[in-house]
Amino acid sequence: MLDVRRLTVLRAVAREGSFSAAARALDYTQPAVSHHVARLEEEVGTPLLMRTTRGVWLTDAGQALVEHADAVIARLQAAQDEVAEIAKLHAGRVRLAAFPSASATLVPIAARAMKDAHPAVNVSLLEAEPPEALALLQAGEIDLALTFSYPEAEPTANADLVLEPLLEDRLFLIFPKARRPVE
Repeated sequence: MLDVRRLTVLRAVAREGSFSAAARALDYTQPAVSHHVARLEEEVGTPLLMRTTRGVWLTDAGQALVEHADAVIARLQAAQDEVAEIAKLHAGRVRLAAFPSASATLVPIAARAMKDAHPAVNVSLLEAEPPEALALLQAGEIDLALTFSYPEAEPTANADLVLEPLLEDRLFLIFPKARRPVE
């Protein structure tokens, strides 16, 4: 596998016309540029540059490699930019699983806020009860799980999951005064 840094150095030498100019453009030393080009020539098994007193020129092999290097470096830069956008929530997706009553009440509010703050992020919803949602989260099939707990089914945080309490529901038993439940 060819080293991308060495391809970048070869491309700079071709663009700048000399090892010294490439070193200045890349903020390298001239010996470092020479070393990278020499190692790249060893890797491909053929000379990539013709060196003269008036500069350097690409051989046919060097020309072919620089053309591929341009494409490879452009694709890597595009990938880096895409990942940076996703990391900043300027693009990408968030896969959420929530239990049915949260899907009807909490999720629409949160989804609207997310859409307002990050319009290019796509939020998808899957309805799932807590045990299923946690299993999906641990399997990597969703990014977030909105669940509830009760004493018999308490979700636990582990090294791979973070448990963030959002709400604490209070439950009431309501009945007519005339029919007080048996204690």
